[in-house]
Amino acid sequence: NTLNSISSLIRTNPNTARTMVIKLSHILRKLLHGHENFVSLREELEFIDNYLDIEVMRFGRDKLLIEKEVESNTLGVMIPSMILQPIIENSIKHRIGPKIQGRRIKIRTTRNLDKIKIELQDNGVGIPEAEIHKIYNSGIGISNIIERLKVVYHSDFVFEVNSVPGQGTFTCIEFPVQEGMARR
Repeated sequence: NTLNSISSLIRTNPNTARTMVIKLSHILRKLLHGHENFVSLREELEFIDNYLDIEVMRFGRDKLLIEKEVESNTLGVMIPSMILQPIIENSIKHRIGPKIQGRRIKIRTTRNLDKIKIELQDNGVGIPEAEIHKIYNSGIGISNIIERLKVVYHSDFVFEVNSVPGQGTFTCIEFPVQEGMARR
């Protein structure tokens, strides 16, 4: 999708096409060299920013709004790498993509003593109640995130998805800050 968007912009808006190529190169570089199991939340958000910048260019600045409420004391916390991108990609592809106007994704992080909480919320079409249980086991992205959280945190984590059809989907991830893993 990104390459198709770049291709269509080359003639009509070469500066935007160039910006998209640069953002895409940052993403690809991270993916190719991303052998780290843990990254700081700051690094994960920088990766997400590149991905979301491309999506904003694809949809249009007036059609996709990204909001962040990130507590500064969460930025140095080490988290499993690539746990946010699949959730955000699913949100864009399946839930807010079908909306015509007013697409919004909100990212919120908080830290309470020894736990970090990451919340992602969209205002998309939502997931029917009868289908919500399927997202935990279907597809590679979400099931991979859950398995990785189990390996690292055993049962000491939360991964919950709640949704209201027509209003949006809310995902909450919470896990302990491991000693010796936090950066300032």
